[in-house]
Amino acid sequence: MRSFRLCTLVPVLLAASACATLPAGAPTVSQVVGPAATSGIAVIDIVDTPAPSQPVAPAMAWPIADAAPWTGEIAVGDTLTVTVFEVGYALFAPSGETSAREGAVPAAGARTLPRMEVGESGLVAIPYIGAVRVVGRTSAAVGEEIRQKLRGLSQQAQVVVAIERGPGRSVVTSGDVRNPGRQPLTLAGERLLDLIAQAGGPANRPADTRVRLVRDGQAAEIRLDQLRVDSPANVRLAPGDHVQLIRSVRSLTVLGSARNVAELAFDSDTLTLAEAIARSGGLADDRADATGVFIFRYEVGPDGAQKPVIYRLNLLDPRSYFLSQRFEMREKDVLLVANARSVQFGKLVQLLNTLVTPAITVDLLTR
Repeated sequence: MRSFRLCTLVPVLLAASACATLPAGAPTVSQVVGPAATSGIAVIDIVDTPAPSQPVAPAMAWPIADAAPWTGEIAVGDTLTVTVFEVGYALFAPSGETSAREGAVPAAGARTLPRMEVGESGLVAIPYIGAVRVVGRTSAAVGEEIRQKLRGLSQQAQVVVAIERGPGRSVVTSGDVRNPGRQPLTLAGERLLDLIAQAGGPANRPADTRVRLVRDGQAAEIRLDQLRVDSPANVRLAPGDHVQLIRSVRSLTVLGSARNVAELAFDSDTLTLAEAIARSGGLADDRADATGVFIFRYEVGPDGAQKPVIYRLNLLDPRSYFLSQRFEMREKDVLLVANARSVQFGKLVQLLNTLVTPAITVDLLTR
């Protein structure tokens, strides 16, 4: 009776195995190629077809130009320190000092006036002179005007104006940067890469970071690993610019009978098929079909529309190892390693072993 039940059960299990009703972690080669042909999806053997090249986007000029060179003009929010040097009788002599009228010997001296913050009016008040316009002028020009107005009031006055830069001469950094905040601009003419370095650099890999520059309502973006010193995007910054670093990981997905089913990030501009297979740990020896390494991708057709395409690599063909070094992976690709056909049979054996002893299973399968 037991033998009859087993003999009745085995054909059913074998039929289940043949019909692929047993659990499976990935399809076999025929289960990919067959439905693809039925659906009109092209399956292209990489060995028989030149490796597709990465589409080259038309070169676009960086829309934001270099800011005008800065010559040190004073801006609203700056803080000024005015020092007056005098020879002879001092108009700005400290209180308590004796004057020449009291018999003091004329001498050289300096007096630093209290610090003055430049307001919206663009004016600062200087004792004995009154309001002096400073916004948009250099420290040398402001010092010369003060010196000229002191003529007749002070003997041989010389004036030095020092500037402590305020927020009007700064750029804001935010996002995926180590030290976000305001970064001052100097006469050195800081550029985009200079500013990122001053802010501590990106918090993640340059390949996973995009740089967004906003100026006067206009915005432009570039990947940080593509931003070079001589790049047109490495522009001279202007006051009020906003630089944002955005984490943007480019990746592909590995599925099926690879050793590591995971999302693989691009470490650089390009990632080849050979590198992608290696980073996924290679093929799993106990279940992978080396003739069925598939890449699922959308390609742009002649009409500009996207269409699904499947590329197939046969690792049992020695030529495939050379071509896999030239086949460039793209963002959002799906790399699938097919199951070997024997995997289903192995699962059948495991299923039988759960129902009967291994000895009976061998006897049934060898009849």
